[in-house]
Amino acid sequence: MRSKTTTNQVDEYVEKLSPEKRLLAQEVRRIINTSVAHLEESVRWDCACYFFYGPVCYFASSRSGIHFGFFRGREMADPHRRLVSRNGQHPHIKIRTIADIDEVYFADLVREAVHLNQN
Repeated sequence: MRSKTTTNQVDEYVEKLSPEKRLLAQEVRRIINTSVAHLEESVRWDCACYFFYGPVCYFASSRSGIHFGFFRGREMADPHRRLVSRNGQHPHIKIRTIADIDEVYFADLVREAVHLNQN
């Protein structure tokens, strides 16, 4: 019997990004996966999405980098006021360079988004 090897959809999504965006996406993905161990990841709506009792967060390619967003971002505390939204988009953080990534803050946001879905 032949075994079928499957590739993670998010791996494929990240590999298709430009080298600059790929570096940003890999770092955001690492933070998401180390923040909460039990998230399911897949590609939906043309972005890498994470689920736990519903959609939690995502990252997606943008013109100048990537967006790191939260499906329930309007309900979240945002002490650094980095979440932005326009034209009905889910609140997200614009990431253009590796310096825009704040590991502790991003991990706190992911945990808060998971907590919202649990309640």
